[in-house]
Amino acid sequence: MLEIASQMILCLLLAALLGFIIGYLFGKMTCGNDDCGHEADTHTTHESHSSHTPQGIASSEVETTTVADAAPISAAPAILSGPRNGIKDNLTRIKGIGVKIDRQLNEAGIYHFDQIAGWTKENMRWADSTLGFPGRAERESWVEQAKVLAQGEETEFSKRVDKGEVASSKKS
Repeated sequence: MLEIASQMILCLLLAALLGFIIGYLFGKMTCGNDDCGHEADTHTTHESHSSHTPQGIASSEVETTTVADAAPISAAPAILSGPRNGIKDNLTRIKGIGVKIDRQLNEAGIYHFDQIAGWTKENMRWADSTLGFPGRAERESWVEQAKVLAQGEETEFSKRVDKGEVASSKKS
């Protein structure tokens, strides 16, 4: 009788442990944005210069804000408070960025091809965490596409977007 009771207790403990592990992993997978109950760390600096930022972004008076959720602050790319001259690039011209991700990038302070073109591996991890699409930026070659588009050139995909042939790039 005592042996059966100890086996039941052991089974219950194992089930509880398994439930905890599954819950933890599920929580980590679905927690990519601010809606996780974590307070985001925010660091704001004001840069006043007419040279280039570390990512090669030309600016005269740029407010740079770095916001990190699950990623360390140092991993965030140069963030703008708004598009330069009030005009943003159509980021949906990058394959893998639809209207939803375009909006998320804008909310995070990414408005221009040259911002994405200057991303490092750390910046891509920040984007994965911020957007909630792990590996997408690297898998879809966002940086390479952005470099081409930032130079005023086109990609086959951007030509299709410009012609209105890509449904996910159309704003409703």
